[in-house]
Amino acid sequence: MFSPEAAEENKGKLIRKITTDVVIVEQPLQITLSWLEQGVVKNTVFTITMRTPGHDKLLITGLLHSEGVIKQLSDIESIKLASEGVTGEGWQNEWLVHFITGFTPDLSSLERYIISYSSCGLCGSTSLKTLQLKTTINLAFTEHKHALAAQSLLLLSSKMRSEQALFDKTGGVHGAALFMLKVELAFKNKVERAFEQQLNKQLTLQHIYEDIGRHNAVDKVIGALLTSTSISSTAKDKLAQVNCDALSLSVPLRLLLVSGRISFEIVQKTIMAGIHVLVGVGAPSDLAIQAAKQFDLTLIGFVSERGFNVYHGDWRLSNHQR
Repeated sequence: MFSPEAAEENKGKLIRKITTDVVIVEQPLQITLSWLEQGVVKNTVFTITMRTPGHDKLLITGLLHSEGVIKQLSDIESIKLASEGVTGEGWQNEWLVHFITGFTPDLSSLERYIISYSSCGLCGSTSLKTLQLKTTINLAFTEHKHALAAQSLLLLSSKMRSEQALFDKTGGVHGAALFMLKVELAFKNKVERAFEQQLNKQLTLQHIYEDIGRHNAVDKVIGALLTSTSISSTAKDKLAQVNCDALSLSVPLRLLLVSGRISFEIVQKTIMAGIHVLVGVGAPSDLAIQAAKQFDLTLIGFVSERGFNVYHGDWRLSNHQR
């Protein structure tokens, strides 16, 4: 709580007064990685980032997955405070990630992360190449064609806004929300194993997090997704796992909504998490659009109750109300 000096207009004049204001907390987060290599314990500081404290384990998990350091949640043995039992200023800001026995992090991915976020001169083509090195994911799942009703997007931002308690108090945080649409596929020809799409339910809110950094809010959402369900490397893997005697299959379409603009970094995190649709309240960058096209991510900006802009992947949208 702070007591700033405020100015309000009253009959054409600015009146000075002391008021009470709630502001968001911003603290550094240091992430150190630890693993066993040939009987020797190795440690390295992965990053120090500014964030709003809370849900730090989810943030760390999401960040490590987004950067290709881990492939699945099971690569991590534990995430603990570096100084457990210690009190004092900043004691909750240093975290230690222990990897499972036999797992060695890809140090080249660590080097790419450091280069990507420390070099102001990094060009767009290098960023896209780096993303290619991190993942071979394919988001182009044809069973999602026309699965998402365009009308259902108009109220997304208001749905997220209604759940943002920190923003209500401070006005100083970004939000990220994960929605899911269950796309039901049923056999129309069991012999040929052909599927037909079933018209389905509305988008349902799965996870929502807030943070002073938009990228942190996204990492928390991805961490929650990893914790609640495993992420398939490709959507088509799900079809390959279907039992021959199965009569139907539920293939979720995942949509990430972010407040503000859509940067390349946000697109990268979305793609790495296997999320099919990215929607932003603001505009995307040119590099964000390039990456979306390359990985066939549906990219939507300027979403509001009045409409939105589709920059790529309109094949997932339908004009029919569901």
